[in-house]
Amino acid sequence: MKRLKLVNTETGNSDGSSERGEMEPSIDNDRAETALGVGRALVLWSLFFLISFGLGYPTLNRYDARELGPDWVSYYNMVLHQDGPNDIPFGYRVLVPEIARPFYLLAKGRIGSWNPVFFGLLVSNCLFCATAAFLFLLIGLRVLHDLPIALLGCTLYLLNWVVPNLFLTGLVDSSEACLMMAITWALISRRWWLLPLIGIPGGFAKQSFMLFSTLFAATWWFTSKRAERTYPQFLWVATLGGASAVSVVLAHRIVAGLTISPLAMAAWWGCDGSCTVAILKEFMDQEFWYAFGWLLPLGAIRINRLPKPWVAASIATALLTLGLGGYAGSLGNVCRPLFSVIGPVLTLSVATLLAGGPTGNWGSRRTIES
Repeated sequence: MKRLKLVNTETGNSDGSSERGEMEPSIDNDRAETALGVGRALVLWSLFFLISFGLGYPTLNRYDARELGPDWVSYYNMVLHQDGPNDIPFGYRVLVPEIARPFYLLAKGRIGSWNPVFFGLLVSNCLFCATAAFLFLLIGLRVLHDLPIALLGCTLYLLNWVVPNLFLTGLVDSSEACLMMAITWALISRRWWLLPLIGIPGGFAKQSFMLFSTLFAATWWFTSKRAERTYPQFLWVATLGGASAVSVVLAHRIVAGLTISPLAMAAWWGCDGSCTVAILKEFMDQEFWYAFGWLLPLGAIRINRLPKPWVAASIATALLTLGLGGYAGSLGNVCRPLFSVIGPVLTLSVATLLAGGPTGNWGSRRTIES
């Protein structure tokens, strides 16, 4: 049986740790993923899916999410193929609605009082949330070599206010969050060649993915140890930006029949007044504090023990998110993409804090048995 030891973050005596207590991923950490086994992996993914479905259940018949804002109305109409070509910018985020449509057609007239459109959107979003949680589990195993703490991180991730109240209510942000998690997993497992493959669906998910993913991967590369950086890796990062940009343009071409550049699409957003004031208002919105009121202070305590490239990439992309949110006048809506880019690293940091205490010692070393 394979037995994987937990990294001792205080002494740095186990594989993959450093003298100052930072948890560093290594190639040997592939064992942390393979030790799960296919059967256990399928069970965990299915569990994450069912948890997500339970969290999003109220949208089926408890309330009409379309009353919450134009975003919900647009995505609802996209599932029905009743959206207009001038539905900017929502109409070009086709990934979640198109995945939802087959489930809507299967459910129509067969699920009683449940809304079949929101059922399709819920299933689609659950697929992305479950996959994001599972990828988060793999990331946690690579960093910590500890299944219980990684599962605790997944629980905290799914129970964050953003997931049941935004990701699972008929919006499309779950797809961007999932694909950003996939970017993180590809980078931490050194599968750089996966970046452009992830960028292709990313452009169909949301336009902002193109900027977020490229900056995230580039920052990761620049902040990695010099001995670990290679120019082919940076080429994969550039290819990620190109692939996601092409898919953004292609999504517009498919929906509207016109080809415009991502730079021209930036004109869709704009801030009336001072962008600085708009950025400050983001921190005053209640939705920001629902999501980050506990996550930010608790996550900051031990975030320095997580891999430096991941922390740096998350912070840099979070700053970009806040800046773009101010430019677009997003206010509380900024918490959705902000959670997608910095939520995972903060959540895993909170999990290690809760499980390890202030000293970082977990007591007896845990193992994963296959």
